[in-house]
Amino acid sequence: LMVGGGILTFWYELRGKANKDYDLLAREIAATITVNKSLAVVLGVAPLLSINVLYTLYFYSANALTGNIWISIVPWVAVAFLLFYLHKYTWDQLADNKPLHLGILGIGVFSFLLIPFIFLTNINLMLFPEKWGEIQGFTDALTLPNVFPRYFHFITACMAVTGLFLSYWFSRKNPELEARLETLTKKD
Repeated sequence: LMVGGGILTFWYELRGKANKDYDLLAREIAATITVNKSLAVVLGVAPLLSINVLYTLYFYSANALTGNIWISIVPWVAVAFLLFYLHKYTWDQLADNKPLHLGILGIGVFSFLLIPFIFLTNINLMLFPEKWGEIQGFTDALTLPNVFPRYFHFITACMAVTGLFLSYWFSRKNPELEARLETLTKKD
């Protein structure tokens, strides 16, 4: 929901430069990202700990082989979360400076796209212990089979789940939002 919400917020805010209704839609989607981020953090801890316990040898070996890129996930996540908060809470202040506002969001979305790419590359490396002798770093791990198909599957799934979530979110009665929209309707 964070990745898909970030992508859709960026897309609709970009379109909002021509049609203010899309800007309102982007703002509504952006409001859900920080809540979904908290859910992702809470719900993501248990699977990560399970991977650590169940696949210790494979997980730590893959971590060691990808080295600095793997550990860079921690600051990237912190930066991404801060950028999304900055984007959300400066909407009104940066209303006249859309390029800066979109730039903040763009870096956050890029971070949200990069983090799963690193994570999925590392998890994919776990699956091929026979290749560990050939791997000298993250770029070598990218050459393994399944890295890009897994990543594109993940992004597609993010967009699908976000679409389902937003169809529920916007199907609720929200007369305040509907009154502010001039050209968009629920049928659009």
